[in-house]
Amino acid sequence: MKTKEVKKTGKVYLAGAGPGDPELLTLKTKRILCEADVIIYDSLISEEILSFAKEGCEIIYAGKRSSNHTLPQYSINELLAEKAKNNSVVLRLKGGDPYLFGRGGEEAERLFKDNIEFEVIPGISSSFAVPAYAGIPLTHRDYASTVAIVTGHEGEHKEKSTINWKGLAGADTIVILMGYKNLDSNTKNLIEAGKDKDTPCAVIQEGTTLNQKAAVGTLSTIAEEVEKKGLKSPMILIVGNVVKLRNTLNWFETRQLSGLSVIVTRGEGQSGTLSGKLKKLGAFVINLPLIKIMKESKNIDETKIDKVIGNIKQYDYLIFTSANAVSGFFGRFFSKGMDTRAFPGKKIISVGKVSSTELLKYGVIPDIIPSEPSQTGIIDVLKDVNIKDKKILFPQALKINKDLPEFLASKGAHVENLPVYETVVPEESKEAIKEVFVSLKKTGKNIGLPDNLDLKNILVTFTSYSTVENFANALKDIDENLLKKVVSSGVKFASIGNKTAEYALGFGIKSDIISKDVNIDSLIDGILGYYKKDKKN
Repeated sequence: MKTKEVKKTGKVYLAGAGPGDPELLTLKTKRILCEADVIIYDSLISEEILSFAKEGCEIIYAGKRSSNHTLPQYSINELLAEKAKNNSVVLRLKGGDPYLFGRGGEEAERLFKDNIEFEVIPGISSSFAVPAYAGIPLTHRDYASTVAIVTGHEGEHKEKSTINWKGLAGADTIVILMGYKNLDSNTKNLIEAGKDKDTPCAVIQEGTTLNQKAAVGTLSTIAEEVEKKGLKSPMILIVGNVVKLRNTLNWFETRQLSGLSVIVTRGEGQSGTLSGKLKKLGAFVINLPLIKIMKESKNIDETKIDKVIGNIKQYDYLIFTSANAVSGFFGRFFSKGMDTRAFPGKKIISVGKVSSTELLKYGVIPDIIPSEPSQTGIIDVLKDVNIKDKKILFPQALKINKDLPEFLASKGAHVENLPVYETVVPEESKEAIKEVFVSLKKTGKNIGLPDNLDLKNILVTFTSYSTVENFANALKDIDENLLKKVVSSGVKFASIGNKTAEYALGFGIKSDIISKDVNIDSLIDGILGYYKKDKKN
């Protein structure tokens, strides 16, 4: 084994990012993504993966597609060495695996030449991951005991093919990578080498991603099938009787929400539960947080909050209808040196599970939680309770639904509406909305949108009044008529509960889906029910 004394420079990690699905990224590659000073990445790396990069990281695109090289391989090799010599931690991020038709070996040799320290992080190769997502196991006791993996596009410096097609034809399963350009000639070579022309074949385009598409045929027909379906690069060809299993094992393309793009508009840091559940069901999730919680804002009256906290003993009830209201109020309350001894005899009402969990963080157990987690639920609980002349403190957002305060006042209670936070639209989300609905074809890829996205396959979710209002206003800010255009374009809308749906209707947005209850699980159930019915029709 050759060894050299490694110079004191930076370090290069040659890593594989997997076949396309960001969740197939290895933990080690993710860690280096978060630590790297420089990332040099290939064309098939998604924005979601790159989002793990630390702030200030230099990110360089070095994509190479057939006949379209941003940087020639020589320049990439030199760039890696140059960045490492600046004492940087450099991540060379490739699709699939760096050492399986990834030219990682050439890059490692260049680094070795200059005594630059490097490390290789294997990635999940598309050669077996894509067939798995297409419902095709490469081996099976009844169909295949041998597998051959081969490139369908040899180096352009070679005058003729060096592939042993006769030897290759003897394998039970053959996987040909990067073979779009030579699909017809590759299949003919296999037939001429002795492979039965009726051997089952499948071509998978952009496997493991939302764009995954497939064509199935035989060695003699697969090129024609690919042309009929309009498949394009990147794709892989799978040859062998294992392809027959796709009829029963195709799990990825048959998930309940496959083909659907869902815009999740929940606030920053609050979309995880909804997004995660939608992804598991096969939906492509676009996180566009339309709420940014501002607990410090010129519109929040801090003097009034301090005064209320100083007089906290006068209130009989405290009502919380969101976790943000809980943290907005108690964050200030405890910062004043107060504690829960100020609450003897007071009734604490929490709208539901999330608010109650937040209250527990401050050592407060709610006395009343309505069965329906909404302001309507609280009204139902209090409608038969004598609250005349009771003093009720209602910490809340700057803009609220007035139904509950008006009900309390109608019962003779003295209500103190106390704004403790404001919601605004994050600037980056305004730009993302523009990408989705205005300049989709030009820039939609910036946020990882699928190709040929049909607006009829987009579902926008609303989980509060604020998400509705901010969505409508963001579109109007771009173009006064854009909201009307989007509503009539075939885009679908899902609202959490009747009240949110009614609020959306006030902006001219008719909800196609309205959850029965005001919680995420009920919203998911509504979405599943709608699209199950839609598929039947």
